Amino acid sequence: MDDTTDCDFLSFDELQSLLPGYRLDPEPLRTTAMSRVYLASDTRLHDREVAVKVMANSLAAVPSFRKRFLREIELMAKLEHPHVMYVLAAAEAKDDLLYFVMPRAEADLRARLAKGFLDPIETARVVTQIASALDFAHARGVVHRDVKPANVLFGAGDHVYLSDFGVAKHAVGEDLTRAGDAIGTSRYTAPEVYGASQFANSGILTDDALDRSGDVYSLGAVLFHCLTGERPFHQVDDFTAAQLQREGKVPRIAEVRPELPAEFDAIAAKAMSLDPAQRYQTCGALAEAVSRAAARSSRRGRRPARRRSRALTAAVLVAGLVLGGVSSYLAFGPDSEASAQYAVTEGSVEPSVPPVTGDDQVERTPVVGECLTSDDQPYVVVACDSPAAAKRVYRIVTDPEDPNPEQPKHDDAAMQACGQDGIVFRYHWADTALWEKREWNPEADRIYYFICYQEL
Repeated sequence: MDDTTDCDFLSFDELQSLLPGYRLDPEPLRTTAMSRVYLASDTRLHDREVAVKVMANSLAAVPSFRKRFLREIELMAKLEHPHVMYVLAAAEAKDDLLYFVMPRAEADLRARLAKGFLDPIETARVVTQIASALDFAHARGVVHRDVKPANVLFGAGDHVYLSDFGVAKHAVGEDLTRAGDAIGTSRYTAPEVYGASQFANSGILTDDALDRSGDVYSLGAVLFHCLTGERPFHQVDDFTAAQLQREGKVPRIAEVRPELPAEFDAIAAKAMSLDPAQRYQTCGALAEAVSRAAARSSRRGRRPARRRSRALTAAVLVAGLVLGGVSSYLAFGPDSEASAQYAVTEGSVEPSVPPVTGDDQVERTPVVGECLTSDDQPYVVVACDSPAAAKRVYRIVTDPEDPNPEQPKHDDAAMQACGQDGIVFRYHWADTALWEKREWNPEADRIYYFICYQEL
């Protein structure tokens, strides 16, 4: 849930008297709408360093909130997984003071990101561990519903733990959130989950709105934060951010870090799609895509830069280098009059970058729906009604399937990725062999992406 401090908590002295086995730090580490977390030492176990989560005193008297806190304890106790935070000790259901004790974390992801973004390899490592915990929980009928950096903890050796199952839903149990509750946290929780009852008539809910695809969305939002060091929609307030989410907008990583490959934006766009069915089917599938992209980004970073103009900015370097390899393919299709028509195809998305208008020309990676000049490297984006517009991008496919790996120019793969509805198309592509400047190896190499376009 969003962090607030509206509830009544016991004073430190009262709390310490009720927990004689633990020596609490005077100031809480973290306070939310329901609880506080204190760093402490377990005096009965050689002063082992722990963290104690205590429920707000006023809420502990409310049966529904008591059930929710006890459910969190139960889920953390049952979800025995290397990347799920676990319980060392806890109150009993009959106790007036509700609390549980867990190992002390060295840091959380929110605090780490306050110092700056993570590199792609480190991001992939964090996302992979979170995804492992989420898929484990999903397989056991548990949906987290509040995945965000503050709930990602680091143990020794940067071992990642997923914590805070306070608003989690169990498939075989009662949903303990109430009608009208804002479930999760703005900017990270999927729009069909966050305040679900408030938007029941918005048209964006599915028959099973609170399913695991919501956690996939949240992990995509965490991915954005890791790579940029900024919260999703960081430039607007929470109300506006929630509205943008309900409209299906996805924040662009390239707007904050244009030096990163465009495929990270494609991954985030898929994970944070407004339609749950269009997202990755599992958190593990999202993590795999991030890991592949990070590995490629690392390899690219070690490659010598190609010859280029000194006037190019960092963003232009990315557009030129990441989208470096270019080939074209003309499909067999209808006559030229029909082929000149442009249709938005399945998988196309509304560009989330500022539109290029008038006579402006911007050197960067294109997005679906934008127009380009005839230049191939770097790409030059122009308004589609500009006299300089020569081609229109209608689809971008990352990690495409290759039905015929023996083809070094990927004709069949391009047809499968771009050639729908019999249209005449061309494409830009890049693969591992092209990047490393060697011959294509059908047994080991792979295609990075296709940028599908029609000539105007």
